[in-house]
Amino acid sequence: MRAEFEDGWHPSTKLNVIGAALDFTRVDPLPENVTRDEIEEYCYTLEQLYGSYVERVAAETTLSEREATTWVLRNLVHDGADRLTFDAIGLYVWAIGRSADGDPLSRTIVADYHDRARGKIDAAEATVEYTQPPPYPADLFEEPTPLWVEGRVVERLARHLGPEESFSDAVERLLDETVETVELRALIETLRDDRGAAAIGVQTVRPDWDRDLPLSVHVPDPGAASLPPAVADADAVRIGDRVLPFGIEERSTGTGTGSMLTVFDDGDGDGERVDPSAGVDRLHDALAGVEATLPELVERAEATGVAALAVADRPAGTGLHLLAVDGPADAFAHLERLLLDDRTLAVERVTRPTVEAYADGADTTLLWTAPDAGLDETRDLPADPAERRDRLPTAVLRTG
Repeated sequence: MRAEFEDGWHPSTKLNVIGAALDFTRVDPLPENVTRDEIEEYCYTLEQLYGSYVERVAAETTLSEREATTWVLRNLVHDGADRLTFDAIGLYVWAIGRSADGDPLSRTIVADYHDRARGKIDAAEATVEYTQPPPYPADLFEEPTPLWVEGRVVERLARHLGPEESFSDAVERLLDETVETVELRALIETLRDDRGAAAIGVQTVRPDWDRDLPLSVHVPDPGAASLPPAVADADAVRIGDRVLPFGIEERSTGTGTGSMLTVFDDGDGDGERVDPSAGVDRLHDALAGVEATLPELVERAEATGVAALAVADRPAGTGLHLLAVDGPADAFAHLERLLLDDRTLAVERVTRPTVEAYADGADTTLLWTAPDAGLDETRDLPADPAERRDRLPTAVLRTG
């Protein structure tokens, strides 16, 4: 695979193009027309822009050197430079921090460093916030807050209320309407027509993907041209009634899409053809399934023929392991958060054992069963939220 760029481009742009052309299925993943010396040259030019600040961050914070490098290169864009992709950052760490030994870091490894840096920064911000006098920032909007406006403003707002819409819903909708948005289907068609996109997907493996949409766009010439104005000028993408901020990473045509939720694929490569309209529906359904309450889980289980719902008694990672007994392959495919009355639990794992396999297992807590589940006991979900919460294992509740 080749990396096509012009000599006059900024080193950050060149590095992004080279990163998009990496192929880790080969013995040497570097593009065939780029030497290691050239990559080191581009990286050392960027080191002059960012190196001293990376050193300060690593020395004066709890971030490791690689966490600091990833955070700075990804989020602090120098004037005149391009925002570096995770692939490009992998090249930088390889050239600057590893003396070009071995292969560049993969985007998965770099993404992990970025996530760890984000976690440390979030913890530091929370520490600073909670050393100030109350009310603390996180507490400001926990309870309903009166909003005092003049009577004529209330009358104008009332005229904008939709059917069964509250004042709060109306205010949120009107605020959304002030944001420059692009419809998802229009975004897909624009990138297909203007950038030659062969596939577009959502990186659902990224944390909080449903709150800030990470789009992967596969084009013949990643980074070679600016995004079309209709996409570049938009602050958010609209998917049905949802408005979400989004980011775009261009990758080479032919890059695998197996780890993504595909919203468009022209079908010319290895992937299955996905039309824009079908992709919009697919993403809308996935977003609707990301979080649920226990009653909503039961409703989904009943609708898809799940025999029973259970939770492993021990946490899975930093959340829970949900068992959808005798459930179809796509049962709770995108479920990531379980909403309780006083906390939110991460759903780290979903498995779908057969009735026989579940009956032979151990160390689980049964939450609900269908009347004809075929288990030794039947169990309804309590109506009281506190009773529903208390049904979950204590060790799992502590993760929320």
